[in-house]
Amino acid sequence: MIAVISGDLIKSQKIPQQEYDAMLYQLDQSLRFVAKRFNASFTIYRGDALQIQLTEPELVCHAAILLYLQMKAANYELRQSLAIGSLDNPRADIKTATGSAYTLSGRGLDNMSQQRLVLNIENNTVEEAFALNIALVEVLLEKMSQKQANALFYYLTAENNSHAELAKELNTSRENVTKLLNLAHYQLIERFINYSQTTLKGLL
Repeated sequence: MIAVISGDLIKSQKIPQQEYDAMLYQLDQSLRFVAKRFNASFTIYRGDALQIQLTEPELVCHAAILLYLQMKAANYELRQSLAIGSLDNPRADIKTATGSAYTLSGRGLDNMSQQRLVLNIENNTVEEAFALNIALVEVLLEKMSQKQANALFYYLTAENNSHAELAKELNTSRENVTKLLNLAHYQLIERFINYSQTTLKGLL
């Protein structure tokens, strides 16, 4: 079993032409970070669309949240369709790989409307409690400001994520870091990441 994330940037067609290269660079750098952190593979296609393949499917929500936060911190909105399933035809270039994980992920993205995150699992219904948690986290992510998303991204990825240490990294005060993290509901997001990993491990 693997996990696949299919996603694209929201309203990318409204990005001014002179800013498009900067957007693509940010997307590429964010995907490289996630790929390195989770030992994943990725591809960018159609300019603003992406796919990520993870060999540890229980980490899919964690990876999706970090990617969302990094892009949100740069003022870009991302929607992502997460899926867990089989890999029938592995390829070095994942654009040509096949399997239920790819099918479910792509289909989920096609069916998304206003959502930012959806999850589908092959031969398994996502329990109502899990689906509700995803929906609630989606609301928290969508309402975050750029600065809140940036602070939360650093909190979730730093080796030393004490507020005082993060203040040095972000060139601000410890009080401001604490304020930004509280506004981003950082403890709830962190709890959801841990919950998602435990829940998915139990399902797979």
